[in-house]
Amino acid sequence: MKQRQELKTRPAYLDKLLAVKDNGLIKVITGMRRCGKSSLLALLAQRLVDDGIPEDHIITINLESFQYHAYSADRLYRRIDELTQGDGRHYLLLDEVQLVDGWEQAVNALRVDKDIDIYLTGSNAHLLSSQLATLLSGRHVEIRVFPLSFREFLNYAGIDDSPAARTAAFERYTRYGGLPPVVDQGTNQMLAHTVLSGIYDTILMRDIAQYLQIRNPMVFNDVTRYLADTAGSPVSISNIEHRLKSAHRPTANETIERYISGLLDAFLFYRAQRINVKGGGYLQGLSKYYPADLGIRNMLLGYPAGDFGFLLENVVHNELRTRGYDVQVGKMDNLEIDFVATRIGDDLAQERLFIQVSASILDAHTRARELEPLQRLRRLGVGGADGVGAGGVGVGGGVGVGGGRRIVLTLDTFGLGTTDDGIAIVNALDWLLER
Repeated sequence: MKQRQELKTRPAYLDKLLAVKDNGLIKVITGMRRCGKSSLLALLAQRLVDDGIPEDHIITINLESFQYHAYSADRLYRRIDELTQGDGRHYLLLDEVQLVDGWEQAVNALRVDKDIDIYLTGSNAHLLSSQLATLLSGRHVEIRVFPLSFREFLNYAGIDDSPAARTAAFERYTRYGGLPPVVDQGTNQMLAHTVLSGIYDTILMRDIAQYLQIRNPMVFNDVTRYLADTAGSPVSISNIEHRLKSAHRPTANETIERYISGLLDAFLFYRAQRINVKGGGYLQGLSKYYPADLGIRNMLLGYPAGDFGFLLENVVHNELRTRGYDVQVGKMDNLEIDFVATRIGDDLAQERLFIQVSASILDAHTRARELEPLQRLRRLGVGGADGVGAGGVGVGGGVGVGGGRRIVLTLDTFGLGTTDDGIAIVNALDWLLER
């Protein structure tokens, strides 16, 4: 029997997998490289053994291994067929499945021919979606894995959540990010930089260049750095085009848009589109882009000592994604709401949050500026049903039709609570560490 590998747990994701175990659907685990998908499969395999599944009924294949580099869909099917002989249900765990051309044909045939529960991971949304949309449409469920959240980061790194420890940990988190192999390097910047550079290069070569046919990597890197440098600000394709032209690297708008799509497909960035809060419709152009991991962002920009308010905004955005929200930027006349976050609960009711993010609102002018959009929401009859719930730090209460909870997240540690008109002023680290 093989010695059990010691793995750090990701209970939120493992619970999601166990909840859909044996449900007849193919489980597709997506996310950027090195965010923990392979470890999650290993955790699942260990749990299946603990639950009494025979080890020879758990088939784990990492398709990045050299022994599978020349595999076709037919050869992959035959290999798995050899490994799943015998009675009883088998469990197939396929890592980085998009590396095999036509993999969906093999997986669909296995689903039909075998008593088998199938779990796949992939690091490229474009390749996966184009293939899933054919033979596996309606026969799969997607589980998105993100880099470590701040709460996960503390647990993973063995840091307690005392006020002093978590403040220092947050500075480390916003500098080096939450990718597990980077967190494993501790505070050694040289090692962290080496790992981050390697991850980015792998994503570029394995998950983007192979289907985008990048002819000029310097232009691609320029576009990536531009998005990293302007994260949280509205992005104009024309501005990127002008910047490249001034650097003597003229590039067509269509190419820039294709490169941005590649970055989104590889889960390196998220796009937050603008919506009209009063009307609810999407507004054209000037979306915002947020790096999925601040370590990658800082590595690309040379670890700048930039605006900490931006870093906090990026962390809040990514945390909302991790918690299952769709995230947009709210526009209301001449005002902007940092995030309008919406998700459907287990009871199928819609939950909506209107969130402003500011490192500090102790200055009276800053406080008024951050509160004004949320106050106008109430006057428009949009931001209702606020309040402080008994089980949290300012995010309780119900959600009415067209309503939502209004929250200001700040690093301030006093002046917190609920305003007279129902806006919750919440310490951001308290919010990030909510269960």
